[in-house]
Amino acid sequence: LRSGSQGMSTARLLLQNGAKISMVNRSFKRPIDVAAKGFDGDDAFGAETIGERRQTRANFLENSPQSRTLILHHPDCLGHMPKSSADWEAPDRVTSIMDRITTKGSQASSLQSYEISVSSDFDRAPLELLSRVHSAEYLQFVNDLSKELESRRKKQIIRDSEARNTDGDDANGGGRDDVKKDDNEHHVVPFTPMIQKKVIREAQIKEGEHSDTSFSAGSLKAARRAAGAVQHAVDRVLVGRNRNAFCAVRPPGHHAGVNGLLAGGESCGFCIFNSVAAGAMHALSDDSHRPRCERVAIVDIDAHHGNGTEEIIKKCHDPGRLFFFSVHIFDHDKKKSANISVPTYKFYPGTGDEDDVANNIINVPIAPMWKEKEVSGKSTTPKATSTEPIRTRGRSKRKGSSSSVGGEKPSPAGADKSITSDTESVSVDESPTNGGLVSSKNATATSEPARPAHYLLGTGRMAYRRAVQQRLLPSLRAFNPDLILLSSGFDASRGDVGNARHYIGGTQRMGIDLEPEDYAWTTRRILEIADICCQGRVVSVLEGGYGRTSRQQPQSAAAAAASDNSGGDSGSKLPELDKSVFAECAFQHVQALVDPFDE
Repeated sequence: LRSGSQGMSTARLLLQNGAKISMVNRSFKRPIDVAAKGFDGDDAFGAETIGERRQTRANFLENSPQSRTLILHHPDCLGHMPKSSADWEAPDRVTSIMDRITTKGSQASSLQSYEISVSSDFDRAPLELLSRVHSAEYLQFVNDLSKELESRRKKQIIRDSEARNTDGDDANGGGRDDVKKDDNEHHVVPFTPMIQKKVIREAQIKEGEHSDTSFSAGSLKAARRAAGAVQHAVDRVLVGRNRNAFCAVRPPGHHAGVNGLLAGGESCGFCIFNSVAAGAMHALSDDSHRPRCERVAIVDIDAHHGNGTEEIIKKCHDPGRLFFFSVHIFDHDKKKSANISVPTYKFYPGTGDEDDVANNIINVPIAPMWKEKEVSGKSTTPKATSTEPIRTRGRSKRKGSSSSVGGEKPSPAGADKSITSDTESVSVDESPTNGGLVSSKNATATSEPARPAHYLLGTGRMAYRRAVQQRLLPSLRAFNPDLILLSSGFDASRGDVGNARHYIGGTQRMGIDLEPEDYAWTTRRILEIADICCQGRVVSVLEGGYGRTSRQQPQSAAAAAASDNSGGDSGSKLPELDKSVFAECAFQHVQALVDPFDE
């Protein structure tokens, strides 16, 4: 296999005569992995050597479809319509990714046809699968709403036909613009307020014009097809028909809980069905047609906490078989008024600041870059002031890491002086069950307010990489999963509207600044663990990521105000989002899945 362009016939002969493509060596590397690293000589990075390395992989992949990365997408996912063409979560999110993946160019900047298998041949998720993660009442509500909108759509088609017949002789096409406007009004409805009213039955209902999540006549088909893609990918990867998979589907799902909207939540975060959670439950089911899967890990790298996934895992009958990790922006400002803590701002969804070790849930919050001065203001961690002694095996390690992290140079982001800081007096609970997070239990007043423990990570892309290196990789290896599912949100990229804090007047502050190569780096680190634990079995699913807004096109004051009140996942109106960087992040993520050794 290491003979490059001279080895095509030899590779074909070996593979056609039963050479095992899934066997591993002592370093947990398979033949395709060794082939990719087969030319490490004195000129390892020379043009000729790199060319031979790529040709060797081409020889293998041409004759071994099982070693390719599966890419799933479907036209049904484009039928989930937003309220307007300016909404963040729109069909062109998927098309921009697929255009970038399928664009042909040089070998270094594009994926070759022999490296990936692109398919739309999979079924929608059955009701039985969705019922494992969502309540019967919620599923019935979504089904009834879909039928109602479909009925409206059919009636509108009849009215359109009658209008065309009536105005057929009208040279100006009278009434047709009104028909189109009325059509969109009837076929797309605000989703969050309807759940609050009919499923959660909350007293306060969100106004429809402020609802980020929409539901259209095609939304149920899109959501079922998205979950079906994950189900199909899980089956293909577990039986060994594909090395790994990426599902370019929408709507997203990681904010969807048991009843869709979580109790007390103000937004569905663009989500309808939790596709990743459904895929995990499917993997854990006892299907006789594929190898048994005992443990599934879900890794959420979206800029927002996967609160829906966490809720579903907590309510699972056997949480010991599941592992959930989320690294995300966390900012929940509070002010003290008459000794009552009143929230003034929270980055959506405002959760994910605590671990739940009993349920194998690890949350790693990262401070946003708009709090840079507050994060880097002090280099030491305030000592715990609990009246009871705290015993922990990891105290010395945490003290050592805090001194090293605190001395690093912070990222050069400006700070917002108008942001209210958290002035509550709390203590740092270093007990193993709380993971070194801030706790208000046994807290006593101190001379200075204690800083949140997650400030020790810093801000920006370096904080993100520390979280992956220090928290994700060791815990993922310890869990030793049989399958890894990735909730791949690309809204943590530099300039994406999804990680920004929006202000009245159209200005915004960036929360995190990941580059496309950061997603490639994260993917490769996770694949290293996957190679050791589960023969590289990884299924990635698209979550967030929306694009950048042009500075020449500021958002309206009303939209900015609504966004600042509801958090970063509000879906405020931003015209002409540039999705080139978003698509590049997704492409480099897929490229790392295809060839984790081509760094």
